[in-house]
Amino acid sequence: MTGAMYAAIGGLKSHMTKLNVIGNNVANVNTHGYKAQRMTFKESMYTTSRSGSDGGVTMGGNNPSQMGYGCSVGSIDLNMSPSTFAPTGVGLDCMLDGEGFFMVGDKLEQETTVDDATGKITASTWTGGITSGNDLGKMDLTRVGDFWVDPDGYICNRDNKVLYGFARVQNPNYPNKDNPDEPETIISTHLVPLRVPLSAAAPTATNGGIKDDGTHNWEEGDPVYPFLSAETGGLNQYGCPDIYTNKFAADGTATPKAGESLYPVAKNTAPKAVSDVIPLQLRNMKVNTDGAVVGTAPSGDTVVIGYVAIATADSPDGVSHVDGPYYKCDGGAGNLRVSAMVNLPTSKYLGNKVPAANGDAPPAVDAIMEEKVTKVRSGGLEASSTDVANEFAEMITTQRGYQANTRIVTVTDSMLEELVNMKR
Repeated sequence: MTGAMYAAIGGLKSHMTKLNVIGNNVANVNTHGYKAQRMTFKESMYTTSRSGSDGGVTMGGNNPSQMGYGCSVGSIDLNMSPSTFAPTGVGLDCMLDGEGFFMVGDKLEQETTVDDATGKITASTWTGGITSGNDLGKMDLTRVGDFWVDPDGYICNRDNKVLYGFARVQNPNYPNKDNPDEPETIISTHLVPLRVPLSAAAPTATNGGIKDDGTHNWEEGDPVYPFLSAETGGLNQYGCPDIYTNKFAADGTATPKAGESLYPVAKNTAPKAVSDVIPLQLRNMKVNTDGAVVGTAPSGDTVVIGYVAIATADSPDGVSHVDGPYYKCDGGAGNLRVSAMVNLPTSKYLGNKVPAANGDAPPAVDAIMEEKVTKVRSGGLEASSTDVANEFAEMITTQRGYQANTRIVTVTDSMLEELVNMKR
């Protein structure tokens, strides 16, 4: 075959690849969170029949003579620019109005023990979570915020992956006798799956919920938050070992240990129980502009579960598609950093790290950035970024390009036929 035939075949393959990209974009015109792709061509290899020359004293120079062999695929790029807002009316549906990704993954491994007599949790520990920026790469990234609350109280998407963020927990130093004004709860910077707080058990004289004068230390259904324990590896440990074991005095006052909860959790004995504890049933749940996941408790109080974490890659267009709406921060995307849309008062580093006694700061990769550009819009999802008009225009030019390359094939075939027919 002649070189023209090879060049045309290369053009046919490249145009077919571009048509595949266009077809995928058009197919996902109504896919929430879809990011349109773009394919570019590049010239293929060249052969040189005569090299160029700069000339000499008596003779002039000449340009090189080269002939190409068609084209090939240059790149297939993602356009990660934010798309438009598509209202759904679902409270926990949300969209990132700006750059960044939601972080989703598996639940932490959890082991909880409840005392049968009192209904109090005697031990509850979690392993896993993110305490270092070096571990962020193992998280799945997505732009689709179709979240809901599963039966065990976790904030999940529709693929059963849990949403990671900065959870509201009980203050590990509460109650602080030296500072009684210290808040009972804080926002932990340990990156964990967000889960609604547990539901408090009914107060009784046995569990210390009823004082001698008949008043209650708590009410049934009050929120009970997990907490950080300094007794199990420092503030980087997200867990609840040996909790709910406080003793109430005769006058109904509590003397809990540091990091100990005041309230026992209602035990779940239902036949279809997912776990042996009961999550608090919240109403009107939504995600605020600052990323706060909130809901209304049966008592009417507003409960803040935690704050959504936002992941940002050095090169957002360089993330790799892995499956469906999920991306990974692999080669080409650079480093992955995490940010919050509010200033977290407890710590500015993952895992609640604080500067050392000598003033040395934790590693920069663990720093949590304060996001001031990207915001959350609730009650809807991000629409597909496919521009149908542009895709149809690209389809027309791709079709004509493919058609032109087929003409080269047929013309080359006709010329070869004439050559073969020279001898009758």
